[in-house]
Amino acid sequence: MGLDSLTTLRVTHDGPVARVLIDHGEINLMDAAMMGDLWRLVTWLRAAGEQVRVVVLESANPDFFIAHVDLALLTASTDDPEAAVGSFQDLVGAFRALDQVTIGVVAGRIAGGGMELLVNLDLRFAVTDRAVFNQIETGIGVIPAGSGPQHLRHLLGRGRALEVILGHDDLDAQLAERYGLVNRALDADAVVPFLDRLVGRIASVPPADVAAVKATLAAPDLAAGLAVERSAFAQVLDRGAALPVMKRFLAAGGQTPDGERRLAGLVGELHRTAPA
Repeated sequence: MGLDSLTTLRVTHDGPVARVLIDHGEINLMDAAMMGDLWRLVTWLRAAGEQVRVVVLESANPDFFIAHVDLALLTASTDDPEAAVGSFQDLVGAFRALDQVTIGVVAGRIAGGGMELLVNLDLRFAVTDRAVFNQIETGIGVIPAGSGPQHLRHLLGRGRALEVILGHDDLDAQLAERYGLVNRALDADAVVPFLDRLVGRIASVPPADVAAVKATLAAPDLAAGLAVERSAFAQVLDRGAALPVMKRFLAAGGQTPDGERRLAGLVGELHRTAPA
């Protein structure tokens, strides 16, 4: 399934990076049309495989990332609410399960189900003085159930998750960063250079290694996680690509004082100068 049928999302694909602009009406309401498009996007990304390594989601609307789920959908789900919530959990969970690294860049408001989509992305960034977050559900008579409570507890801790869910109040970018809801809050003029650098570095990591890292972070407990790490590390070495990179690292000045002082830049150069 291609992307020509999308009406609420605009997708551009440049090399290993896909950029998704949410563009749906005055507030980017998460209605049936947007949910259908999100499923189509997931289907396309699954089929794209290694052609797409990083997915960046932003909004074409400077005031709204995603307002929240359309209340008409909530009121229509009273006949079988568990099935309706399960379908939404499947949708946002599909983004979490993608092979690609998914990044959300929030400038403007995001609430309710939009928040639950956001916390299922791999990385989240907020634009200072513009991004506003609100887990609104308890303020409108329901509770969040699209996986938001589970991920908020993991990201924020139980106390802060309760504050955010039960308080149903606005959080600005700085507080979202301090609470752990987003990776970083960035000034507007810093977003593009920061993302260009980060996306370029992530896209340089072999997809199999990205999958290995994601697997180590998905283990249910420490013992299981350590076992996954051991297995994944062995598989990475067995693929045979690591030793040539390590040799280039040493040849470029790794493990010398000058090389180690500029470690991030040196490592970044290894992939730009790799033999074809």
